[in-house]
Order: sequence, then C-alpha cells, then structure tokens
Amino acid sequence: MSRIQLRRGLKANLPTSNNLVGEALVTTDRNTLHVGKDSATTAPLTPAIDDLVTLAAIDGAEDLLIVHDASETAGQKEKKITFSAFKAALNIPEGAEDELVAVAQGATAGYLGGTDGTDGVLRGSASIGLTLNASEGTLTLAVEVVDGGTF
Repeated sequence: MSRIQLRRGLKANLPTSNNLVGEALVTTDRNTLHVGKDSATTAPLTPAIDDLVTLAAIDGAEDLLIVHDASETAGQKEKKITFSAFKAALNIPEGAEDELVAVAQGATAGYLGGTDGTDGVLRGSASIGLTLNASEGTLTLAVEVVDGGTF
C-alpha cells in the first residue's frame, strides 16, 4: 500500500534553507503544519477555530489572542497580542474582573457617559433622563414615555 510521509520535526528546527515550494512540514511538538513558500521561507497554516480546546483560565501576560490586521498590505495579516495588552487597548483597567468598556474615544472604562459620566455618547432627551451618581459609580436611566408609534 502506498503512503505519503511529510517532513517532520520540532518547531524550533523548521528549515530555513533547501525548502521546496509547496512542501508540507509538520511540527511534532506543536502539531502545526507549515508549507514551503520558497527555498528559505515557510508559512504556517491556521487551524479551524472550532477544533481548538477551550482555555480554562487566562494568564493576561502570557496568553495570546489572534487578531486579523486589516491594515496589513503585504504578508501575514494575522497578528498576536497578549490578553493584558488587548485589555489595555480597550481601556479596561488592569485587574478589572468585569467587562468595563469605555464608549467614547479616550474615555475611562466603566462610564457609558464618557470620561466621568457627564459626557460621551449616551445622552438624555425630553422623555429620557440620565443621572450620574459619581459616589456609587452608576448611571441611572429614567424613561417617562415610550411611544412605539402607529402602523
């Protein structure tokens, strides 16, 4: 019976010379597949996300997220970022246990009203009132009339 056997070895030992274009290389320590782009370069293939095992807990400084960099014009669009750096980019304070996200650019996380609850993108109108309680860190929404209109 015929079989196909791929070149294999440790990820750290992926060859940087004598690759064949289209040649498949399997890493035995990481279980990743790489394909030869030219004699000196290989490219990794991305696994199906739904086939991955769920992570039980996050180590913000060590664990990585994959981000698709739409601004990349040449080369690999997928980039990695630590979970802690991703939280910082979203302006979520270090050590925050819940989903505090700022709505306004440059705003403080946790305030839908913006930097301190008095500004931002969420505002009241004649029948809707917003009241900031700074000492409790809450924003109260009061609605007098909700009119769905006619059809």
